[in-house]
Amino acid sequence: MNPISNLEDRFSFESIDSSEKRNEALNEAIVMMEAYVKLDNSVAVLSDLASNKSYVFAGDFGSFFDIHTSGFTTIDSIWEDDIYQRIHPDDLFQRHLLELEFFNFLKTIAPEERLNYATKCRIRSLNKNKEYQYILHRSFYMKNSSEGGLWLAVCLYNYLFEKGTGVNGIEGKIINTKIGKIFHIDTYENCVDLLTSREKEILVLIGKGIISKEIADNLNISINTVNRHRQNILEKLNVSNSIEAVRTAEALNLL
Repeated sequence: MNPISNLEDRFSFESIDSSEKRNEALNEAIVMMEAYVKLDNSVAVLSDLASNKSYVFAGDFGSFFDIHTSGFTTIDSIWEDDIYQRIHPDDLFQRHLLELEFFNFLKTIAPEERLNYATKCRIRSLNKNKEYQYILHRSFYMKNSSEGGLWLAVCLYNYLFEKGTGVNGIEGKIINTKIGKIFHIDTYENCVDLLTSREKEILVLIGKGIISKEIADNLNISINTVNRHRQNILEKLNVSNSIEAVRTAEALNLL
């Protein structure tokens, strides 16, 4: 049995609109991730985009990140900061762009097709000797409703056994895992204009701690317009709150 395939099938067609179904589905996902890392020896991060929580599971590869735990650990964020701190800044930046490109790509295809896609890239991370070493990173999403909304994100880390192409960068790809088609991501220009000038303006003010009413007064627009822009920003950046929106936009040099 392939736990990942089983997990994808489990969420492909089931609506989990109620909190009871969400909890049941999340618990099942946790059990499957625990089994998967034991088989694959990888590190898996299961992120709940709705509750802004992540669950970190470690197989033998956990020793690479100094993660020594049975079961899983819970963090109050969709960002695995302890791992991110080890990744080369240039590669982390490109990985964020790849994930953002992936998220926006998924929104352009039919909901029932989204679980057939994943990302794959190589990233440099500090090893035990404090030297950068290329490792493998993969990710995919699960939808959380019969309408196709994305809910759970899975990131997988493991040793990289294949040689690179000699090209600099993370060699990011979006893969259709059903038919084996690979989409090479050579540039990330689509992300540069991801936010409108007004959205950037509002996000800068949010980063300064200014509340919506004051933003509306400063920009001479209604508070409803501000709130609509705020919601659009969260959706475009694939984050759950304004703090993470500011952080993501800054990491991607959008501001």
